[in-house]
Amino acid sequence: MNLKTVKMPDRKNIVCPHCQGILSVSVQCFSIPCPFCNRHVNAKELLAPINQNKKTQIEKRKVSCIKCNKEISTDKNAQAIVCKYCYYRNDLSDHKVKTVIGTILLTHGSLYLVKKGIIETSTIQVGSAIISGKVTGNITAFGTVEILKKGAIKGDITCRRLIVNKGGTFEGHVQILNSDGSYVS
Repeated sequence: MNLKTVKMPDRKNIVCPHCQGILSVSVQCFSIPCPFCNRHVNAKELLAPINQNKKTQIEKRKVSCIKCNKEISTDKNAQAIVCKYCYYRNDLSDHKVKTVIGTILLTHGSLYLVKKGIIETSTIQVGSAIISGKVTGNITAFGTVEILKKGAIKGDITCRRLIVNKGGTFEGHVQILNSDGSYVS
């Protein structure tokens, strides 16, 4: 005699959100009336609850406000943030520059000066800089300043790391920053 076993669908216990009664339901069940309070119970939602405690982790980025120098935190992909202390709008975007003359360039993002590009300004404050063109002015970078082949900087540099590739030129003074933003002695 060949007996076929009929596999019953898996069952789980859920709690009625209205009366706290325990219901045994199939895992494929969508909804059911509660036999205790006769109110509708969304079984699908209770079987596979949306985990409200599990929030997607947004990568954070901490920067110092350019105006008041206080630390502020924002989303890693943000393009700008307003300082909650002094209400200054801090630019966080990267800039690919061909020519800048006479303006102040302030950003926490990266500066990329293209080959044959020219920057003539007194103040450049960036997250990092890659220079292929010519810069006349002072650069402050929170990260690395790299001068590529045929790139040139005439002015003072303050940064955590300075790289001058073969063929690049630099004329000025350098101050190296520690990880906390203070100057190396």
